[in-house]
Amino acid sequence: MAFLSGCAPRLSSGPKCLPDALTAFQTWCCASGAHLDKYSFQGQPVYLFEPGTCGADMPTYVLDQHCDTLGFLGGFAGFTQIQGIDFASNASFQGSIWKN
Repeated sequence: MAFLSGCAPRLSSGPKCLPDALTAFQTWCCASGAHLDKYSFQGQPVYLFEPGTCGADMPTYVLDQHCDTLGFLGGFAGFTQIQGIDFASNASFQGSIWKN
């Protein structure tokens, strides 16, 4: 998907891979209410891609600083853990990076 990098959104923070990940996310997220947030989890930065509420049970993807998927939260099954650890109890919000 290198051809998308020229059209990738400009972000003020985050790893180099994040704009391309955001561009891909924007192709399927809700038209409003979607957002990309940064958290600290297990001492590392992670990025939550929250798709909004236009679709029932859409999951929130959790990516690491290399844009590798660590897992997802919510969804049909209501997942609350990433790599076997409760996310809400062990993560701290660092800021919002993008929203529509």
